[in-house]
Amino acid sequence: MIERTQLPIESLTLDPVQSREQAWSGDEIDRRLANSIETDGLFQDIMVRPLEDIEITEVDSSTGVEYAIIAGSRRYHAAMEAGHEHVPCKILRADDLNAAWTSLSENTDRRDLSEQEIAQQLSLIFELVRPLEEPSECPCCGQAVKGETGLLQHCSQTECELPLPTPEDADTLSELGGDGRFDTEKQALHYVAGRFRGKTDQSALNLVKRHLRTANLPPLLQSLFKHPEERTVQEKTAMDNYGIDSNARLGSGDGVSGSARAVVSLHNTFSSVLDSEEVDPTDAVLEAVGTIQFDEMSEQETRRSLHEFRRELTANLEEAPSESHQEIFSDTLQKQAEKLRETYQDVETTRPFKNVDVMGPETQQHSRWHARAMAVRNSKSHAELVRELYQERLEQLADEQGWN
Repeated sequence: MIERTQLPIESLTLDPVQSREQAWSGDEIDRRLANSIETDGLFQDIMVRPLEDIEITEVDSSTGVEYAIIAGSRRYHAAMEAGHEHVPCKILRADDLNAAWTSLSENTDRRDLSEQEIAQQLSLIFELVRPLEEPSECPCCGQAVKGETGLLQHCSQTECELPLPTPEDADTLSELGGDGRFDTEKQALHYVAGRFRGKTDQSALNLVKRHLRTANLPPLLQSLFKHPEERTVQEKTAMDNYGIDSNARLGSGDGVSGSARAVVSLHNTFSSVLDSEEVDPTDAVLEAVGTIQFDEMSEQETRRSLHEFRRELTANLEEAPSESHQEIFSDTLQKQAEKLRETYQDVETTRPFKNVDVMGPETQQHSRWHARAMAVRNSKSHAELVRELYQERLEQLADEQGWN
């Protein structure tokens, strides 16, 4: 049963299963929402659940917080920005799994979730239903098996049947897993695909698999698929350092883009073939994307170039000593850029390979200065601030050097 009521702003907090990674960035879209709520009020209820229903983590309720926001975090922040003390809410009684699904469906109906946010939410749901241990016996006959592979092989050779959830029965989780979890990851994958896509055919299963692979990328690489305004200052700094446009994003946002597959393939390849002490896989991916991608290239062309570079690098690294990995990486990337330059004259020369400590004290200090400068100048975007500072520095140099 859903209860609708007005709740004090101070009684709400964000739910750990809600799908927005950054609920409020203060960009132009967010400010328009705050202005609309200030003028016309809040038309859509915020969906919340009592703190006592949260199982996945502890939530501090010492300050009078009673409810966690499942969906409506942007409206919550906008209402605070507009000066509201109470907001209309729908109170649901939902466990972590159902709250996670509600957050995903509610948010995708409003401001588009990025490919990275969808991937993280599906990964969270998958982690809530997948088995915590490999199966040791068949749930049908009790015969001992060696893990999921052994169980699936046993079922294929006997009359035992492993029930796979369909979209019609995807909600009946308790009937398929005694502890609220499935016996195998295969069942969990079918469940997620059925709830997310409404079908469990191979295309739906592959889509969920791609999302899960994206969610397993290092956070800095996941930021490539975020909405630009939702990137942190550190993420924007790292992208700028590698020549990647921090005001653009890779991927279509619906989870079917080949860009995510290309980045996942690059990272997996770099992690397996490059000596991590010589070349960090995350840095290598960022360097490759920044060197190969540029404005006039379509996403399909970027993806194809990244695949070509990966194949060429793998061939060049075969049987090469680890101490030569960085040199081979740089040389292969340079040659790839030179080939592209014949078609796209605007490709910049390859930058020297560099490791950027985006969490180091110097970068942190620059990030704080950057945030303060944006606030003082009321800059609408990271690019706008950089452009203004660059122009001011050019004018200063022209005065100092006497340039005409």
